[in-house]
Amino acid sequence: MPTRRAEVPAAGAGMRLDRFLADAWPDYSRSFWRRQIDGGRVRVDGRAEKKAGYPLRSGQTVAVEVGEEVHPDLNGLADVPREWPSWVVYHDASVIVINKPRNLVVHPAPGHWLDSVVAELLPWLPRSDGQVRPGVVHRLDRDTSGLMVLARTLRATNQLSQAIQRREVVRQYVAVVRGHLAPAQGVIEAPIGRHPRQRLKMAVVVDGRPARTRYRSVAQWPGFSMVQCTLETGRTHQIRVHLSSLGHPVVGDGLYGGKHPDFVAGQLLHAARIRFLHPEHGQVMEFLASPPSDWSGITAWGPAEITEPRLFPDADQPTTAQWLSALASGSDIFNS
Repeated sequence: MPTRRAEVPAAGAGMRLDRFLADAWPDYSRSFWRRQIDGGRVRVDGRAEKKAGYPLRSGQTVAVEVGEEVHPDLNGLADVPREWPSWVVYHDASVIVINKPRNLVVHPAPGHWLDSVVAELLPWLPRSDGQVRPGVVHRLDRDTSGLMVLARTLRATNQLSQAIQRREVVRQYVAVVRGHLAPAQGVIEAPIGRHPRQRLKMAVVVDGRPARTRYRSVAQWPGFSMVQCTLETGRTHQIRVHLSSLGHPVVGDGLYGGKHPDFVAGQLLHAARIRFLHPEHGQVMEFLASPPSDWSGITAWGPAEITEPRLFPDADQPTTAQWLSALASGSDIFNS
C-alpha cells in the first residue's frame, strides 16, 4: 500500500488526528480515516495510534498506509466489459485523463455507489489482491467540472501523488465571480479548515491547513469577473473558499454566497488546464478542456472587457478573447 506522510504545522497543534488526516488528504472523508486509525494503519512519530481524537503536537510526523475502500459490490463490476466514458480525454497503460462533468462525484459513496468517476472507470483501474485500488491522486468537487488525472498502476499513483505534494503538477482553473477583484491579480494565502458551525462548509480559519491560490482577473462585466486561478495547495473547496473570503464568490455556488438564478446546475468553476510529467517516460503531458455549455449564459451580460490578453500566464493559447468567443458560440475550443 502507498504510504502518505505529513508533518503537523504549528497551526495544527491540538488538532484531532482524524481531522488532521481529513484536512491533509481531503480526497477521503473523516469516517474513512477513522477506519484507517481503527485498523492500525496510522502512525504518529512511528507509533501506531488508534485513537481518532488523539491531540497532535506541532512537529509530529503522521504516516498512514492508505487502504483504499471500494464497496464490495463494485469489485465484480470491474470485470464487466464496457466502453470508455465520453468524458475520458486520454488514456494509456499508466494514466487516465478525464474532463469530469458536473454533478459527478469522484469516489463511490452512499447514494453514489455506481454513478461516480471511480465506478465508471472500474475496468481500467489498478488492482491489488483482487481488490480495485482507485488511482485518485487529486479530486474535484461534485459541482466543479474539468480535468483530472488518475493513475492506472500503483507506481503511477505513488509518483503522481509525490509530484502533487512537490507542486510539480500544474492545475489551473477558470471561474466567474461576483464583483471586480482589487488588486486584479495576486496570491491568496489563508488557512482553510472546517467551518466552526456549518459542517458542510470549509472556511478561512486560524487553525486551518495552509492554503495558497494564485489568481488573475482576465475579463469583466458590470458586477462580474472572469478569474483564472492556479492551485499551489489542494484543500477542500479551496478556490471557492478563498474567492468567497475576499467577497467574490463563484457564480452559481450557493454554498458560499454565489447563488444565481441563471446558473443552477453548479458553480462556474472549471479545471481548464493540467500539466504533469508522465510517471513512466517523464515526458510533459498537457491537457486543456472547455467548460460546460451553460457557461454561454454569461454572454447575456454583454461584451466583456478583457483585462488580460492571455488566459494562462505561461501559455500563449488560448487567448482570453478566443476563450470568450468559444463560450459565446457554444463550441469546444480545443476540439474544433
